[in-house]
Amino acid sequence: MQLSFPRLPQCVVLSALALGACKKDDPVASSPKPKAAFAYTASACQSVCPVSFQNTSQNASSYTWNFGDNTTSTSTDATFNHAYAQAGVYRVKLTATGAGGADTTSQRITVGVPTGCIRQIIPVTNAITTATTWESCNVYVVDGDVGISNILTLQPGTVVKFKPGSGLTLNGAGRIEAVGTANAPIVFTSVKDDAHGGGTNADGASVPARKDWDHVNLNGKNGSRLEYCEFLYAGGGGTYSYALGLSGGEATIRNSTFAHNAGGGASMRGALNAGEASANVVIDNNTFYDNEMPLRVSTLFSLDNSNSFHNPQNASQKNDYNGIWVEDPSASSLPLSWNETEVPFVLDNTYWQSQLTLGPGVTLKLLPNAAMQFGSGGYLTARGTAAQPVIFTSYKDDAHGGDTNHDGSASAPAKKDWRNIIAGSSADSEFDHCQFMYGGNGGSTINLFACTVRITHCTFAHNGQDDQITEGTVDASRAKAGTVIQDNVFYDNVRPLSIASSFDLDNSNSFHNPQNTNEKNQFQGIVVYWDVNATKQSVNWEETEVAYVNSQSIDLVAGKTLRLGNSVTLKFLPGTEVFLREKAEQLQNAAGTGVAFTSYKDDTRGGDSNGNGSADSPANNDWKGVYAGTWQTWATIHYDSH
Repeated sequence: MQLSFPRLPQCVVLSALALGACKKDDPVASSPKPKAAFAYTASACQSVCPVSFQNTSQNASSYTWNFGDNTTSTSTDATFNHAYAQAGVYRVKLTATGAGGADTTSQRITVGVPTGCIRQIIPVTNAITTATTWESCNVYVVDGDVGISNILTLQPGTVVKFKPGSGLTLNGAGRIEAVGTANAPIVFTSVKDDAHGGGTNADGASVPARKDWDHVNLNGKNGSRLEYCEFLYAGGGGTYSYALGLSGGEATIRNSTFAHNAGGGASMRGALNAGEASANVVIDNNTFYDNEMPLRVSTLFSLDNSNSFHNPQNASQKNDYNGIWVEDPSASSLPLSWNETEVPFVLDNTYWQSQLTLGPGVTLKLLPNAAMQFGSGGYLTARGTAAQPVIFTSYKDDAHGGDTNHDGSASAPAKKDWRNIIAGSSADSEFDHCQFMYGGNGGSTINLFACTVRITHCTFAHNGQDDQITEGTVDASRAKAGTVIQDNVFYDNVRPLSIASSFDLDNSNSFHNPQNTNEKNQFQGIVVYWDVNATKQSVNWEETEVAYVNSQSIDLVAGKTLRLGNSVTLKFLPGTEVFLREKAEQLQNAAGTGVAFTSYKDDTRGGDSNGNGSADSPANNDWKGVYAGTWQTWATIHYDSH
């Protein structure tokens, strides 16, 4: 039998379906929204800074953690540990996700301070006259220039903040022992710096900046140690702007960071001012970045290559005036070595009475008219390599050591930017694989005054001033016997080289740019000063690319000889001659292949030695000639009077 049912209206069916979709036990509609929440327990830093996190979230099944140190996690554990690389304040963010959606919470946590250590803000306004320890639990806020006349010890992880115009100054027996760790550094910073020690100035979110506070002044007191410290946002001390100053004392500064400080201005004291420091100062493994000027040192202590002058997290963030300024104190210089290669040493006039050793890759930039003078007992040893030459150049030279004068492309280096190096000592200086550029204000770039020097594999370019004809870029016209000048390159100098009759010169030096053979020197020749240190029994000249230009007569006394290599050219100024007092044979190989005795104006032999292009031409009677009892008429003699 076929059953039949009455047909329901369509709206009734739809209503029934709709009611069915909204049943009370539907899981999606009834799932509660997650609630993200967490607590944490911090411990003191050892090799790392451990933090235990307790996930107290509700109604969630998955989690995303951001620990504020560029690391994340999706741990679902109720309790787990996370290791921070160093102490500090971090913002931790937790997102909890469940069937009912997602929720996010975040909070700032202090890492490196044991939980249970109640962090207090301790105002510091009075002088410290008894032995005192500042603890890592607290934030110390210095207001005014606070004197320290006893030992102040700071625990690892301690934060010291300074109000505007404030600082610490050692007096009497004052000394600072601030030895942090890599994971718990000691921080000296601005009261506006909420990232270290949290907000302490009750102004909400404040922004720190350079010059927010003055400095820590060791004030000439000896024995302080500052290791694994951070000096931030200092240098507001007016004319003498710096973050940490030694002012004549001895101290050890290691593994510390100087960032966002001043130190420039008229005085150029540096974020770390050790320009007046005495001997036995140690400055190594420190980091300097985003300072006006990073560091000033004295000529009384050495500096290795361990310091860094850029942000380790961003190599392009350096310092405005990125260099090490050198100060010459009144005390006698001590034997020392400089090996820093990332930034140049910047020098004004300095006087040296002991050995200065420069390592491979070191760059020295000299300020306008500056000179390095080596007096009694002082000498310079600069040994570079082909890959890492030692460089002496202008303060304006951005191509070597960067933009040290912080003016972009507003200035460019030029000849005569700095004066010279005066090597005038009984000790032997040595230059190997060095480059000398843009010096010679006054004539020479290296002046070898009554000393013995070895100059090998060096480049001299863009130097000189047209003053005295005897002064070449390398002025060896008064050098002693034993001086060696070999395998060097000279180009774009006014005069490349001047020598005395006290030493030999071979054919190993080059007098043009190896990258452009047309770039030579303005006065293309070797100026000879014959009558200085004329005690060498036999002198050998073998250079063939340029002429030996004689501004004085060659006077060979009995028993002395001058030997010329093949193709050697000798040029003579008006009124000069070769005087052979014993016999013609004193001038050896005078008739050798290509040997020539000629006028200073003769550009066809040995190049344009008088630097005037084709403005004049040689002629008979330009110089006297060769005399050996009678005037010689050799075929190798040109434009003489006889």
